[in-house]
Amino acid sequence: MERSETFQVTYLLNQKGKDRQVFTDAFKAGEAWHKADVNLKPMMLVEQPGQKVQVYASTGSVEGKLYKDLPFDGQPGSSEFKQSFKKSMEMSKADMHAVASGMNPKHDMPSMRKAEDGKTYEGKIVSFNAGKVVQAVTDGKQTYFVEHDRAALSGARSGMIAKDKDLSIRYAYAGVVVVKDKMLERKVPEHQAKGFGGAGRY
Repeated sequence: MERSETFQVTYLLNQKGKDRQVFTDAFKAGEAWHKADVNLKPMMLVEQPGQKVQVYASTGSVEGKLYKDLPFDGQPGSSEFKQSFKKSMEMSKADMHAVASGMNPKHDMPSMRKAEDGKTYEGKIVSFNAGKVVQAVTDGKQTYFVEHDRAALSGARSGMIAKDKDLSIRYAYAGVVVVKDKMLERKVPEHQAKGFGGAGRY
């Protein structure tokens, strides 16, 4: 009859000029791997009972740009390691959004919210890509981020969705989103007053 034993896996993080960090939790090791300075060419090793220490994740270079790779599927704790790495990366991106909005991410890190039908969001765009647009919205003394689906804003004029644009985004009802440039909205009355004496107002 075979005896069942629990084997402990150890993760070892090496960085140039720094003391080795040791982890027995793949989740914590993944977070540490994301936070490791790529310029120090970090290397994550894995040690299993009865086996030699092996390279778990390392640093590579493409066209002179350093990057950190992730462990292969099937390696001990790889799923938790990758999950933690990605979670830490997402939190880091949120910190960058905060800095772009002039906030201290450690002290007044705003929450991230999904846009909802029936609401209007006013504030500057802090980041955007092919799929998502993130807007910093201030409600009284509270500032938070709102994540918009880029597809929902497809009706906006070309060039309107851009970083640092101060926009009013109104979710009128399901499927209908009205996007306005707050700077242009403010300029229209001034232009009418000077050039047309207020003509054209309704």
